[in-house]
Amino acid sequence: MAEIKYYNSFSEHLKERFGFKVYKIPVSIGATCPTRTNVGKGCTYCDNKGSASPIIQENQPLSEQIKHGMDWAERKYKAHGFIVYFQPFTNTFIPLNYLDESINTALRMERVVGIAIGTRPDCVPDEILELLESYANQTYLWVEYGLQSAHYRTLKAIKRGHTLAEFLNAVLRTKKRDGILISTHIIIGLPGETRDDIIETARVISVLPLDGIKIHLLHILKGSELEIDYREGRFNVLTSEEYASLVVDFIERLPQNVLIQRITGEAEKERLVAPLWCLEKQKVIARINEEFERRRTHQGKKLKCGLSLSEIERRISEGITSKLG
Repeated sequence: MAEIKYYNSFSEHLKERFGFKVYKIPVSIGATCPTRTNVGKGCTYCDNKGSASPIIQENQPLSEQIKHGMDWAERKYKAHGFIVYFQPFTNTFIPLNYLDESINTALRMERVVGIAIGTRPDCVPDEILELLESYANQTYLWVEYGLQSAHYRTLKAIKRGHTLAEFLNAVLRTKKRDGILISTHIIIGLPGETRDDIIETARVISVLPLDGIKIHLLHILKGSELEIDYREGRFNVLTSEEYASLVVDFIERLPQNVLIQRITGEAEKERLVAPLWCLEKQKVIARINEEFERRRTHQGKKLKCGLSLSEIERRISEGITSKLG
């Protein structure tokens, strides 16, 4: 019996594209964020590691980080090809020549089949996009824009330092560049957001020319600003049942061609305050799949509820906040 396909899996896409198991290796290129240098401590959910993967050896040269990541992914996942993922902080908020050098270093490594660059929508000037376009003509290249929420009040509360309008601008400008694949990150469980808010974010995303999406659970990390609010009882974290339900709500409203790159996140036990149930990642994924099965649903089933891009742009230009604010 064939396995039921609830959503467009990124891992399956990679295997089909390359013909073998491909794994993303997170690395640090020493970037920071504009909200840390200009405003303060950065986003309220972020710790001093920029939500970096625990396997990153940030004090090592980039080539050594890549080798370490390859060895780890080969042992754990039997991977044969690798995408080097510039992960923590804002990886286009650095000098252009340094970004160029970092990409070059990664692509010179054996068995590297692609590059992924995590960044913010307000940190991609034209010269950055020109550089990335030149590499996209040589390799498999993703730009990953952190959005987290489509709602202005949420973006302000979590101190993102950008708006939905800047995100739309970045996506549309990037889409004009040849070969660059675009994904976005959203967080489910942000303080103050309701189910309707989360569905509205999905509806916004559904009309944009995105190739992929990463869905994250809100982690309360030690040292983050949200840790203080959580310990003082200002908001609650989601249960695993609530999270699974919201993930399915979200994916039901995405086009079927959008690659689902992640449906939950990971955190080091030593850095995590809550929710502790997320440490059992495979159980979280199983619960999400069970919710798909219970509803007899799949990616795109409720896509007809989507807004139009022109309607989103109109609301932003007119300052309408009842839905997107």
